[in-house]
Amino acid sequence: MSRTTEETGTGAAPHAVPRTPALRRCVETAQALAHDDGGPVEVLHLFFSVACDSASDTRSRLVMRATAWHHFLTDETYRSVAEAATALGARTRAVLFAPAAAAALARLAYWTARTGDDTADTAHLLMACLEAGGGDKEMREAVRSMGLSVRVALSQAMMVRREVAADDRQLNHRGPILSRSRSGRPKPHHFQAPHRAIGPRKGRHISRRSQMTSTAHLSSHLQSHLLRLHLSVAWWHQLSIFAALAVLIWASLAVTLWSALWLISLSVRRNHASPPLRLGADAVLVIVSTFLGIPWLLVGAALVCRLIDLPDGRLALLQIRGDVGDPLLTEGALQSDRRADRRAAGYYRLLKIRRELTPE
Repeated sequence: MSRTTEETGTGAAPHAVPRTPALRRCVETAQALAHDDGGPVEVLHLFFSVACDSASDTRSRLVMRATAWHHFLTDETYRSVAEAATALGARTRAVLFAPAAAAALARLAYWTARTGDDTADTAHLLMACLEAGGGDKEMREAVRSMGLSVRVALSQAMMVRREVAADDRQLNHRGPILSRSRSGRPKPHHFQAPHRAIGPRKGRHISRRSQMTSTAHLSSHLQSHLLRLHLSVAWWHQLSIFAALAVLIWASLAVTLWSALWLISLSVRRNHASPPLRLGADAVLVIVSTFLGIPWLLVGAALVCRLIDLPDGRLALLQIRGDVGDPLLTEGALQSDRRADRRAAGYYRLLKIRRELTPE
């Protein structure tokens, strides 16, 4: 956790929105970490303080476990943060903030509004650190190896908001109870959820984590209907795939081995290529099929499968847009997240082989 930049701060971080006690403690822990490193608070100090906080039920810690990111931080890092948290005092709180760290703290108001909250908590600082990670070398390397993504953190933060410990909850949030309209509810910690976000436990689950839509927004009628429509389209899509594969097997055995080309077309879905590339591959195969004598029954089955695949991908994109509250989210951005997930899955398998995974 050595300091990687030479920026020096000129003052304390701004307080634009109210902060939870857990967030204030994490910021002070970051100052203690920076004091031990002999310099101002950097973004990496803020990230370690919220990602490895000693309280396991803060919103940021729940997000870390829900995404399996906690596996990628070493036991030594957890110990360093715990030791820094016990050494808080006036001397460490006087440590100044580097410009990048101060800018990350200034973004707390944005991320608080983005999640529809009134109070900045540890998850908002986690997202601010991920957003600012490009300016710090060590933070940038951590983001790349761990597959960290602001979009994934935002989606998971919306899901775990009712499981957060009392010192990191929203000041105006009363927590789940029998009726939403009931007045005079007890304090939030009386209704702290007994279960915890466990998150993905296998490499193949980590490789798909950014593409899985949540149920965090099903209170919206539009999102609920969108999910039902997507499930219906996905069912027909799977049915069309089975039909196309049946025709493919028949064509391969009875007509020509060149029919195996269509298997490539069916396998190149949105997980591997953009819609224009998939449609271009289909067009090429249609042209090639006229010269190779591939039956048009197979061509038609594959094209029907592709025509259903396109709205399936579009509906999935709309759902994830709802999860992260970003109407401008593109399929290219999701593919970037998918590549990050695959890198993280490989890193997870490597740590598992070496037996270096951090326990929950």
